[in-house]
Amino acid sequence: MVKPIVFVINILFFLTASILAAADVSVKSHDFVVSGVIINSGNANLIERFTQYLTAKSGHSLKPVFASTYQELSNTLRDNPDAIGWTCGAPYVQDHALDKQQLLSVPLFNGKPLYYSVIVTRKGRPEKSLTDFKQQILSYSDPRSNSGFVAPAFQLKKQGIAIKTHFRLLLNAGNHERSITAVLNGLADVAAIDEYVWVEYLKKFPQTGKSLHIIDRIGPFPFTPVVAGRSVPSDTIDKLNDALVNMPADAEGRQLLKELGIDGFVIKQNKFYDDIKVMLTELGWRLN
Repeated sequence: MVKPIVFVINILFFLTASILAAADVSVKSHDFVVSGVIINSGNANLIERFTQYLTAKSGHSLKPVFASTYQELSNTLRDNPDAIGWTCGAPYVQDHALDKQQLLSVPLFNGKPLYYSVIVTRKGRPEKSLTDFKQQILSYSDPRSNSGFVAPAFQLKKQGIAIKTHFRLLLNAGNHERSITAVLNGLADVAAIDEYVWVEYLKKFPQTGKSLHIIDRIGPFPFTPVVAGRSVPSDTIDKLNDALVNMPADAEGRQLLKELGIDGFVIKQNKFYDDIKVMLTELGWRLN
């Protein structure tokens, strides 16, 4: 009985290998870690479809993983250097410096790889900028968010104002959606929001525009990048970049981009994020 069993096992192994080869999909799976870069509510299915698309187009298997903070995302890519991530510009700059995180592609928003930090408050209030909200409450998404915390902190610092003493309370809402909700519900006076998230939020909840409005914009800044851990090989990065950049070329890719609210992806070099590096240096972030 031993020989027939061995024969069957060999046949199954051969068939499995043949199927994988025909599908041209890598057996090794890479985590695809996401935190805060898109509207969170109800998007697990969208990210699942996005990773399935990239898997099919690149030949490299991706498994979606959701991180609650940018620090958790950074830790995941540091501890699992074969992982892929979709992160924020400020964490990327620090993680590239400290952990050799690699840049893949940058999304296009309104046709450009750029976005603003928008300052949002309730309509009817007299304040015109962050400086007018002294001893009031600022809601922000994450302490490592470029648009939610770094940009407003740097804007105030240029005027000789420390963000931690300017406001009576800094409310860490956990994501941009909850920052918006905090202002809507009167828990915060003002919020610094990723412009892209603000636009997508208004699509989903258009009535919000009747109560809140933008009073200032900070930027523009390099948009939220797709990145790779330090151990992801260059050929894998090239194939993933090809899949991302060519999304507008087929119907499924265009549909995913439409649902994500972006126009595509473009390849950029690390120096594209130098403006954020300058801000982080001024704010005392560790970069070496």
